[in-house]
Parts: sequence; C-alpha cells; structure tokens
Amino acid sequence: MSLRHVLLVYLGTGAASGYDIIKGFQHTYGYLWNASFQQIYRDLGKLHSDGLIDCDIVENAPRPPRKVYRLNPEGYAAMQKWLSTPIKPPHLNSEFLVKLSSVHLLDADQFMQEFQQYRQAYQQSLDDLFRMQAVFQSLPPNVLEKFEGIYLTLTHGISQIQCWLEWAKQVEVFLQKQKWRETTAEDLQLFTEALQLNQPET
Repeated sequence: MSLRHVLLVYLGTGAASGYDIIKGFQHTYGYLWNASFQQIYRDLGKLHSDGLIDCDIVENAPRPPRKVYRLNPEGYAAMQKWLSTPIKPPHLNSEFLVKLSSVHLLDADQFMQEFQQYRQAYQQSLDDLFRMQAVFQSLPPNVLEKFEGIYLTLTHGISQIQCWLEWAKQVEVFLQKQKWRETTAEDLQLFTEALQLNQPET
C-alpha cells in the first residue's frame, strides 16, 4: 500500500482540493496514514499525470483559484483493484523499540528524555483522537452507523495509543532501575544461548 492508494480511496467519496485533503487527513486519515503536505501534493500530481484523477480549476475569490481533484473512470478502476486485492500481514518496524532493546549501549539520561518526549507525543495524539471521537458521537445515530467503518478506525487508534501508554509505565520503571548496568558476561552468554535454542525452524 502507498499514499496514492489512500488518496484514491479518499477521492472515492467525492472531489476535493489539496487543502481539503490535507485537513481531511488531519481529522480522519491522520491516524491511519501519516503524510506531509509535500507528499500529498506530490502524489496528487503523480495521480493526475498518470491519468487516474482529473483536476478542475475552481474560482475562490478573493483567494487564488483552487485545484479540485476527482476520480475519473480509470482512477475508480485502480481504486477498486486495490480494494479487492488482499493485503499482507503488517511487519513492525520501530526505531524506538530498536533503541529500547539497545539501551545498554546508550546514555541512560538522554534516552529517558527521549522516551518522555515520545510519551508526550502519544498523549497529545490520544487527546486529539478523543476530540474526534466526541465529534463522531455528536452525529445522529442513523448517520454515524453509515460511517462506522471510519469510526472503528478511530476507536482502534485510541485503543492502540492507550495500550502503548500503559506499556510505557513498565518501560519507565525499567529505565529508572537501570539494571542493565549490572549485566555480566555470564548473564549475556546465558541469555544468548537461550535465544538461540528457541529459534523457530525455517
């Protein structure tokens, strides 16, 4: 999956300008797919040059005219092709987890500071998602149920962040103890041998 697929799906619900899409990402797809303004405009340009979306110039006085993008038949077919293709199970890549597993090689105080900043960012994201949840819940039930797929992605994001913040409490206790400083050569050998003996067969 790539950003272009997300944009095709987004435009599948209706025409939108680049600014509309950026704001929509912040309020809907932001917890599904992170993308910068530059990436969104770049991929919109590629989709247009590939003939998958059309672009109309709409007057927006007194502001400059807006470019409004919409799916054309080729783009709709590409969107449907992606939607009908089974996705592969995700693979986790986390720089933070790599650092945590290598904490014995790092400056403990520096990593603790980075961890606290990381946790604050997660808390801010959770606060933002709770605000969006309130918006969804303010909709009439007969309207909300028609967009429950989007709402479920929101509640998934909330549960994921809540789980991370709960796990972060254990991380903080571990970092404060700094037990890795007491690791001996014998500890390392025992740990390494245990891992090697329990490697799954390929």
